[in-house]
Amino acid sequence: MFYLRFWRRIRILKSIYLNLSKKGFSFSIKGRILNITLGKHGIRLTLGIHKTGVSLTEYKSYKRN
Repeated sequence: MFYLRFWRRIRILKSIYLNLSKKGFSFSIKGRILNITLGKHGIRLTLGIHKTGVSLTEYKSYKRN
């Protein structure tokens, strides 16, 4: 089975990006160690060690349970 995947990242400022996909859009703020992505369902925080492939990701939903 094949899936068609579409995405595009557009640079707005030096470290702020607009991410586009089939399902919608989000904004990313890229730092050296911390990346923040604001999407329609929540916020994703990613802490990573550059050039090692090691990262830690936390997702926080906008909805309260």
